Amino acid sequence: MSTLSTLRREALRLRSARLAFGPASMALLASALGSLPAGAALAPRVRFLVLDKQSHRPLPGAQVEIAEDGHAPWTLWTGLIRPGPTVAFDLARWRPDQRGAEGAELVTLVEGQTVALQSASPAEPPLTEIKIVVRATRAPRRTPSPTTGSTTLDTTQIARKTGAVGGRLTNAVQGTAGVAADSAGQIHVRGEHADISYVVDGIPLPDTLSGRQSSIVSPSTIRSLEILTGAFAPEFGGQAAAVLNVETQPGVSRAEAGLAVEAGSFDTTNLDLTAAGPLGKRASYVFDFGATRTRLAAEPQQPDNQTAHNTGSDLTEFAKLRFAPGKRDALTFTLSRSPGTLEVNNRAGLGARYALAGQGFGFQGLRNADGSRPGVDPDSGLLGAGNILLPSQERAGQDITQREVSEFATLAWRRQLGAGATSNLALTLLHSGQDVHNHNPAVDLLNLPVDNSIEYNPTAIRNVHHVQIAGNLASAHGRHQLKAGFVLDDQVGDESYNLVPASQLALNQLAATAPGLAPAGAVLTGPNGPLLDVNGNPVYRPSSASTPNLQVHRSGFYRAAYLQDTWRPFRRTTFNYGLRGDWYRQTQSLGQAVVDTADISPRLNLSYALDRLTLLRASYNRIFNTPPLAQGAVVGQPIQPELVDQYDISAERTLGGGQSLHIAYYVKQIRNQVDTGLLIPGSQIGIYSAVNFQYGGVHGIEFSYDVAPRGRSGFDLSLNYSYSIARPNGLDNTGAPVPIFNDHDQRNTVGLDLGYTWKSGAAISADINYGSGLASSAIAPSALRNPRSQVNFQLASSPRLLWGHGSVGLSVDNLFDDRTVINFESAFSGTRFQEARRVLCTVKGSF
Repeated sequence: MSTLSTLRREALRLRSARLAFGPASMALLASALGSLPAGAALAPRVRFLVLDKQSHRPLPGAQVEIAEDGHAPWTLWTGLIRPGPTVAFDLARWRPDQRGAEGAELVTLVEGQTVALQSASPAEPPLTEIKIVVRATRAPRRTPSPTTGSTTLDTTQIARKTGAVGGRLTNAVQGTAGVAADSAGQIHVRGEHADISYVVDGIPLPDTLSGRQSSIVSPSTIRSLEILTGAFAPEFGGQAAAVLNVETQPGVSRAEAGLAVEAGSFDTTNLDLTAAGPLGKRASYVFDFGATRTRLAAEPQQPDNQTAHNTGSDLTEFAKLRFAPGKRDALTFTLSRSPGTLEVNNRAGLGARYALAGQGFGFQGLRNADGSRPGVDPDSGLLGAGNILLPSQERAGQDITQREVSEFATLAWRRQLGAGATSNLALTLLHSGQDVHNHNPAVDLLNLPVDNSIEYNPTAIRNVHHVQIAGNLASAHGRHQLKAGFVLDDQVGDESYNLVPASQLALNQLAATAPGLAPAGAVLTGPNGPLLDVNGNPVYRPSSASTPNLQVHRSGFYRAAYLQDTWRPFRRTTFNYGLRGDWYRQTQSLGQAVVDTADISPRLNLSYALDRLTLLRASYNRIFNTPPLAQGAVVGQPIQPELVDQYDISAERTLGGGQSLHIAYYVKQIRNQVDTGLLIPGSQIGIYSAVNFQYGGVHGIEFSYDVAPRGRSGFDLSLNYSYSIARPNGLDNTGAPVPIFNDHDQRNTVGLDLGYTWKSGAAISADINYGSGLASSAIAPSALRNPRSQVNFQLASSPRLLWGHGSVGLSVDNLFDDRTVINFESAFSGTRFQEARRVLCTVKGSF
């Protein structure tokens, strides 16, 4: 190929040109596009590279429309292979083929350019009467504003982080700058909890339940994932600690299918089946079905026995149907369903190292194997202070199971209104549900033991339903890109809770924390007031042999509207600015106060090109984060929306050779910070609740260095480092003082993703994640945090190794088998350790 500057000049000169060529005119094509050598014969297979019409860099997503005389047009999607997306087109057969071909000639097109091609197969005489028109246009997908610094992952990078088959989408976010990973699939972006919004094919999804294990969107159905952590345009809202902007796999013009099977350690088996193709001339389909099962489903409560009641299985079902009745309109129906079953894993006991903190026996795991309570005088007279020898949860037969489902259906209509103007309208129905059931040994409430390793026999059913209508109108006017939109989300949530305490200590905690869940009874008093147990709770004597079944009904709505403008007043300067209005209302059946809050959020994001290689950004965002609808918020007052003032400054520089540097600093000032933790602090029964902290503050600095390969093969690298502090202040919504640090506060985080791809498509890669330790990782009596690291390794063969249509792969999660503690006896997280090394073998095939 010619140099980029020559290509730019020639491509601009030929914009909207139409060229007919055969063997005799190859020199003209080579001179015009700079991609084929003069005098060469046109190969039967041609690859297309689409360039942005402004930057003349390869588009991260584009479509090529191919129209043969007398036939309906075909559309090719160019994918996300760096540095330039390409697809193959077989001119000998006049059919598109997206599998690629070694040695295929490259035709470079500028967005909006039209070129005519003529078949010139060496095996056939020139067909001068047949021509194909190739029209390159940008794919209908969200293009990030130059004022927003974001991280975009393609299908290869997503597979590295989530696993070749199956996996959780949150794993793809782990290792990104500013992200601290916690247990139970939770990730904390820039010091906040799990306030993450999902935007799927341009449509924002309503909120789902926290504490879920399965993915909302299956990673195998994603074409690209853009991770936004700051400098949010006004169009982003709802829950904006981060935005996961998902583009699912597009339809294709030729039927194809793929099957992947994976098996390995801990009886892990994963399967994924995909199919895509046309439905007539104007429609297409994409289907995906996945299934996973393993005996190590979640982070265990001890480093050695990790499979103690820890089996889990998930299904993912995805379908996308697209219909284009005309050139201006496109209708898309998307259906996604992800049911799963998870055993709530059991404590099996910890070693002698943990004797000063509690070896996981008794209520909340605070008792040692010999029955003692560390730091407690057995002769103090407090209930439970004496030595009580107990079996572990595993030996006592604890059996708690969590079932969950996240499912949504979206019907979207996109219309091209004219040059530079589009409209989108979508209806989304979403259901998120979590059920917790148990088959624990029966409990006699009127004759409870003082302590028990089994904490509660829980039964909880939680469901939330959303009906959402969202729309927007975008239009280009000179140097302005205007956009206006709205969200109308009606929400209904129903919950029921029945917690049967399995010991007197557990009953005392339940009566003190959530009296509405405790059986009828009274607090025992003595000469000096209420009698206390070893945990500081009043001793509660039940008068009923059953616990109540607490029913909670919540209903409300979320309304939002925004108006924004992306304005480029000067060649080097771009502004994104506007206003977003948010209104949240929620009522519940417990008689608590109605939450009714509205706010106007200004957004101002600026970028300035210091030179052609350096970009500076600065922003101020007012953010309105909606609280969870059905989270077991039965303690204290209703949850208020979180208000955030966020400031960002950053600099990004391109170094050449595919290298780039990025540095950013941010500050967050938060009111009514929303944090999510365990309904009964310290217990691990799969039931979460939400709490408001009066104030919150986060600030941090982030650094990243990226290297992209110059072609379809070579090295690629992504390295990032973050330093941050997350501290709440004031009181929580129960009136108690907040902790000194958020439980997920982590000072230093490092992520490294390194890979090499050969020309054959074979690849090797490794990703390394390091954290200096969460605030909840300290093991008493020490206050020191426990750092953890994990190295994952992947190896994949050429996609044509198996009879030209298949590949094999090997992946090792936690290569060095690090089993460091993640949380320890945390009121918000309980106790969790890293999962052990897992080796998986994969076979993939396409047909």
